[in-house]
Amino acid sequence: MDLRCDGGKKHGVLIDSGILEVKCISPHCGAARGVVVLHRFDTMTGELLSTKRYKDPGRSSANAADNAPAAVRFA
Repeated sequence: MDLRCDGGKKHGVLIDSGILEVKCISPHCGAARGVVVLHRFDTMTGELLSTKRYKDPGRSSANAADNAPAAVRFA
């Protein structure tokens, strides 16, 4: 089950085994451009179970071309 606010923003996922998974945006935890950090918590105790870092699937090599410097033209 997704946990969302009235604005539709997804704040976390409640996994049926009693685990809450949230996406962290803190650089302290390793979040950065192109990196997704997910924390998993036990819903009964509030204990942090795990932290995983992944390459952001939304940042494909096609998106990287948008940030590439422009080519220099010679006349």
